[in-house]
Amino acid sequence: MNLSRQQRIRRVWTFFFVLIQEVHCSLPSPQNVTIVSFNLEHKLTWTPGPGTAASTYFRVQSCSQKRKLWISVKNCSNLQIGESCDLTKSFKEMFGLYQARMQAFNQDQESNWTTSEFFTPLLDTTLGPPLVSLTGCGNCLLLKLSPPISMEQNHYLHAYFYQEYTVNVSRTRDKAQFGVKASSGETLINYLEPGVEYCITVIAATRFKFALPSDPQCTYTSPQPLNTVAVLLSALCAVCLLVFLLCAALIYTRWLRNLRTTLPSVLVSFFPLLER
Repeated sequence: MNLSRQQRIRRVWTFFFVLIQEVHCSLPSPQNVTIVSFNLEHKLTWTPGPGTAASTYFRVQSCSQKRKLWISVKNCSNLQIGESCDLTKSFKEMFGLYQARMQAFNQDQESNWTTSEFFTPLLDTTLGPPLVSLTGCGNCLLLKLSPPISMEQNHYLHAYFYQEYTVNVSRTRDKAQFGVKASSGETLINYLEPGVEYCITVIAATRFKFALPSDPQCTYTSPQPLNTVAVLLSALCAVCLLVFLLCAALIYTRWLRNLRTTLPSVLVSFFPLLER
């Protein structure tokens, strides 16, 4: 098939354009570009594409759905393999919808961009467990709760996430369980069995599903206080019994002596046998 001169020129230009694109984008693109968040601290994690050289660098951009503009992330323009990117300051709106993307590059080449899924800070973060302190107090447990250390400096987040907790109480002996509600500060869990070990776990009570429970905390309720009247009566009974035994021993000894003086001399010789 004969091609016209114009078609041949078009094909040549198309070939050179594809060749330039392949050379320009020959670097492997980053993979598994994912936004992870813990206690509203957001990071971009990723893995290098297959065959990526150790000398390759990576850059990150972020975009909000509201502005629809990709902006370079500060301190994430020259990442190396194994480094992550902190996006906390880039995602300022708690209910905003964001994306991040990453590109590999070196002195002569750059890869295609790899884009993360959409991310909303307030809905997609994972809430860490609260700080828990547990002590026994008779037939009760004294529970002290406070938000994670990273949350204490942000009063808005403290009030929004950590106003209320769900506490699961389990008796170690038979695994009997029940739940109670608690708030930050001190909470008294009453009507427990004295001298028994109980374990608790605590989780922030929020409408968001990504919340982690605390590690189990176990302690004994205090043993029952001693009944002083019963102790005194028991001691008095013990003393009376001891006095009775001493008196009985004295009476028995005196009886043996009197019996020995009144027996005939023949029987006195057998008295040691009686004493036995």
